[in-house]
Amino acid sequence: MTSAIGPFDERSQPSRDPREPIPTPWESFSAVAELVHRRKVGVVVELGTPEASLGTDLAVHAAEVGIPTLLCAPCRPPHVPSLLMVDTDARPTASRVNEHLQAHHRGREFEFLVVEHYDRMSPDEYPYAERYDPIDDLDHEPLTPADELLRSVQLIRTSFPSLFTTALPSTPDTSRSLLQTLDIDHPASVLTDACKPVLTLHRTDLRTVQARIELSSHPGPQLVTLPWPTIPAMRTLAELRQALTAHGAADDRVLLDADIDGVDLDDLDRIRGIVRVYRQRVIQKAATAILPSPHTDE
Repeated sequence: MTSAIGPFDERSQPSRDPREPIPTPWESFSAVAELVHRRKVGVVVELGTPEASLGTDLAVHAAEVGIPTLLCAPCRPPHVPSLLMVDTDARPTASRVNEHLQAHHRGREFEFLVVEHYDRMSPDEYPYAERYDPIDDLDHEPLTPADELLRSVQLIRTSFPSLFTTALPSTPDTSRSLLQTLDIDHPASVLTDACKPVLTLHRTDLRTVQARIELSSHPGPQLVTLPWPTIPAMRTLAELRQALTAHGAADDRVLLDADIDGVDLDDLDRIRGIVRVYRQRVIQKAATAILPSPHTDE
């Protein structure tokens, strides 16, 4: 979601008050997420939906409006603004993220962290972790994967907002808490201890998303309907072709077929890369109905 913002000029950007929330493309989402100083926010989405790339979309948007951003994601976005640093490590650790955050990017200190699919994180290895006597230390309980995941998030040290996302294979049930619908060790459940708040997103129709906002694992959530126009489904090549016909340029569909036809079917990484490029073209076109128009002094 980048085409509606325009080019970024670092020299023309005024200094930003770090106490102000990180801007997002969706005003209604900005209001409930409250991405402000030192806050860690979790988001639970459904795989295959437009919201599944929420973290990456927010990171790209923040960097384009002048906020130095670190994005930890499985794949590099098709478009990387100058103020966005991307780490595509498959199993990032807290120490690796902290090392990035302590450095500067293009001479600027980071102001926003996004970890897309945070459940990929792995714990740092501590040499003393398993040094215990099973006879003398009868109460010792090895850390579970959920404990390790929670610790990985807790050990990320930031003085600015952070966003962590995870995805479910099925539609989230926003009528009940995550702990009521999922096992306590599920990565989405772990978010309730790792982040405050946690937002569970469920698309209700083509233009709205219902968000369940939970501040803790205790009762007392809020249900909020967010205006959030959707983009076409693009989970198969047939759906991608239909989306390109409806939203792409005149020759996008022909170019897609030509690119796919020229690739060895066993080269899955190349095919994924081609699909990502054309999906992003559809997203950019559909984003004009979502992203705010850029404002200029002229």
